[in-house]
Amino acid sequence: DYSKLADAQRKRLADLREKRDAGNVKRALEALEAAARDPKAPLMEPILDAVRARATLGETSDVFRGVWGVHDPR
Repeated sequence: DYSKLADAQRKRLADLREKRDAGNVKRALEALEAAARDPKAPLMEPILDAVRARATLGETSDVFRGVWGVHDPR
């Protein structure tokens, strides 16, 4: 049973979102989206900027899914 672990993780995530600068996260994710839309733009620096702004893995993944979609191997 991992319910305690899951509860603790949800609390950590809520605390992170409450304490971070939402404006910085938004700007970093917008810059990441712009880079993802440009086939010639490097992605590593915008990814690192988003991480430094405390964007979550889910938020950065959502940016890529929004630009590129989800791979369907069929």
